[in-house]
Amino acid sequence: MNKNRPLIITFFGYISLLAALLGIVSIIPGFLERFNVTVIQLPIFINSITRALLSLILLIASYGFLKLKRWGYWLMIIYDFFLVAYIAFYNKHLIASTNVIITIIQLIFILPTKKYFYESN
Repeated sequence: MNKNRPLIITFFGYISLLAALLGIVSIIPGFLERFNVTVIQLPIFINSITRALLSLILLIASYGFLKLKRWGYWLMIIYDFFLVAYIAFYNKHLIASTNVIITIIQLIFILPTKKYFYESN
């Protein structure tokens, strides 16, 4: 673990990395149904391509976030805002879902960590 990286950045970075990997695995047909996991269908483009693209973006953002890169911080912030805005705009009935609540909590905790991404090494 990087000594300059606080625990909150490590925690949310690894949680986002896990979510990205699970998003990539969710593309495999029938894999999540074995574990009784339901995936919310996305109304834009082809569902599996959209999930793969969003998972890839989250994977890249998590890597940059864990390496304390400025672009990783901003990509993570943009991804979280996009996710909340998308659900609020297209799926208003999911606004109180666990995913939105966790994303808002993540934003609350990672917004003040900006100073760690702008410190010189």
